[in-house]
Amino acid sequence: MRLPPPPFMSPLARFVLLAALAPLGSGQDECCLYFGYGGNVAVKEPVLPTPDAALTVECWFRSSARLRNPVHLVSRWSESAKEEDRGSFFLGLTGTNRVGFGLRDAEGKEAILRAGGTWLDGDWHHAAGTWNGTVLVVYLDGKEVGRKEVTEFGPLYPSQRPLLLGPVNSPRARKPIVFDGYLGGVAVHDTTLSAEDLAGSMNRKPRESEAGCLAHYPLRANSPQDSATDESRGGNHGQLSPELAHVGWVHTRGWEERGEAGPGFDLFSYDLGNVVSKDGRRILVSHEDEESIGVLWQDGRSQVISITWIDASLRSHTTHALTAAEDGMLAAGTTDADGNIYYLVIQKAPRERPEDFEVAATLHKAAHEGRPLAERTLDVSKSGLNIFSFSSHVLSAGNMRHSKGVLGLILPRTMHRSSDGLRHQGAIALTFSAKDLSQFSHLGQTSGHSKANFLTVSAKGSFLGLDLGDNYPRGVHLHEITKGARSSRLVYTFKTAHSTRPRNDSPVYDEISGDSTTFYKWSNDNGVYTELGGLIEDKKAYTIIFATDQSSDGRVLDNSRAFRGCPDARNLAFVSVVKNFQRAPSGSEISDALMANLPRKPKAETGGYYDFGGRWRKQRVVGVHWLTHYGEGEGAHAPQLLPQDDGTTLLLWEKTGQDASLRAMVIDPNGDVITPEFALPFSLHLNRQDRVLRMEGRTYLLASDRKGSAPCVFFLTDES
Repeated sequence: MRLPPPPFMSPLARFVLLAALAPLGSGQDECCLYFGYGGNVAVKEPVLPTPDAALTVECWFRSSARLRNPVHLVSRWSESAKEEDRGSFFLGLTGTNRVGFGLRDAEGKEAILRAGGTWLDGDWHHAAGTWNGTVLVVYLDGKEVGRKEVTEFGPLYPSQRPLLLGPVNSPRARKPIVFDGYLGGVAVHDTTLSAEDLAGSMNRKPRESEAGCLAHYPLRANSPQDSATDESRGGNHGQLSPELAHVGWVHTRGWEERGEAGPGFDLFSYDLGNVVSKDGRRILVSHEDEESIGVLWQDGRSQVISITWIDASLRSHTTHALTAAEDGMLAAGTTDADGNIYYLVIQKAPRERPEDFEVAATLHKAAHEGRPLAERTLDVSKSGLNIFSFSSHVLSAGNMRHSKGVLGLILPRTMHRSSDGLRHQGAIALTFSAKDLSQFSHLGQTSGHSKANFLTVSAKGSFLGLDLGDNYPRGVHLHEITKGARSSRLVYTFKTAHSTRPRNDSPVYDEISGDSTTFYKWSNDNGVYTELGGLIEDKKAYTIIFATDQSSDGRVLDNSRAFRGCPDARNLAFVSVVKNFQRAPSGSEISDALMANLPRKPKAETGGYYDFGGRWRKQRVVGVHWLTHYGEGEGAHAPQLLPQDDGTTLLLWEKTGQDASLRAMVIDPNGDVITPEFALPFSLHLNRQDRVLRMEGRTYLLASDRKGSAPCVFFLTDES
């Protein structure tokens, strides 16, 4: 049974409803054009019907917002009396829920028909206007809704104006007219299509060879582009205005899926594919005072570090180069409410490195337009921050945030050689003054062998961090960081791979040996079998979401399942941790006192592993709630959390294995599922460890196409 769509819904609500009704793996990986942020498509020299010929104009459109002004969808028209060539026709919508079709003849006489209809429901509708020399007819969804006979009229004005798809505006318009909706399937014919013909248009697109079809613009694309293809024999392609090319392409369902799948699916994007490099670090930032979003990024080839700001209207962007050493790597960065940019640059060590060489690490501050304001060289010596080298890999990158004049930083790095002769890797927590970049505190190690980290700001202004470590203790670490202190607890731990070679007469690990494989009682496992998602703060708890391996019997501490190529499912899960977690016992045996909302007799899993020295390390896991239940060979990867205005959170992740696709679900602050898992009708490559930002009714994230080569800023909106 198909649920009827509500008459008015926010784009996010349409997103949730449609996707919930969509079967897994369905949909088309295409974008449609949304005109709500301005712009149109111009065909400069269109091939259109001659002035004395018949005319049919048709298109698909979708909108749920009542129009403030009449808007032209397809036109060769001008309202300006000062222009000599004022055009010959338009097909559009009025603010009174009507479809309008207008003509102008060679004498300047106008014939306009406006006919009622129902289309303010957020679903796709088909509009058409026909002219046979004496009669105008308007159709909506294949049915005639209005007819008007005209005498002593024609032929049409021999206009040389471009054909415009989307709103018509004067170049000097102070408040440009926009269409809060989608447009597609535009076609122009030099014949008068019948009601039967137009009913057929509801189920197919015009064919290239179809008699009388002079222009056909589907306005569909697999990825953002700046042109509109004419699929008719004329081949007169259109050009998108800059603002439409950047922000108009939306991942949504087309008119082929109307009705049956709900009223729509909207994931907007601002295309930065020709601006931001296709490789190198990218960090999403904001300028809250200007309500604008930006990307702090480094070109993977030139190594130039830049800031690209997208203005609040989403009509344009500007890029400013930032000061940095030529051989420096962007390690972390953030902004404050004024748009000031803070970024850490660490020198890339040369391959032939002298024994006494030390990398340079510099903390920078710049104004929003890139003007340098301050910089401070950090002490990288063994007695200082102990930075021997830094990796540019995204999961080894640092995370920085600003709060109340303080910069918080989690920084993974490789340390100088220790007493055991090795250079170990680990992450540290630091705080700095946002005013002059002086160091407030070195708060110690957040985890050993840090494999990923996450940093955000709590409701009270402290920093909340997650760190995924493979060293003692192994697992997901939660940190609260203030200007001068850090509190930490392990909130989840996982299995450990043991060696298949003896060391120092280590005994056989009989409990997990078998199937022609012998394991020994020592380990040096760098695997973490887990991916960080993020953190949701509630009044009483922190909900921490991650993806992690789970064996077929539901265990996470089964060391017999820790080996390369293990087919165990990787599922989405969460734990809810009390806000005063500092009071709970620490260690790898996770205490019930650490978890919020546990039942009286919680189900816990216990286990352990043999460390590098052969010592037994106990482990305990409790309070894990599973959001997905995949089978062997399937997995959830790169989970991202998108907070919404109503307090719920939209989860996005990439599913691998059977029915691989981008997936989503909606949960409330307690982790309870509001909308179960559904497949999205498009493909994206989610950038692991990139932050998500919410500002002025929009939730932003950075992502790229499936090949990871076309960076875009994607966003959902709460606006009606």
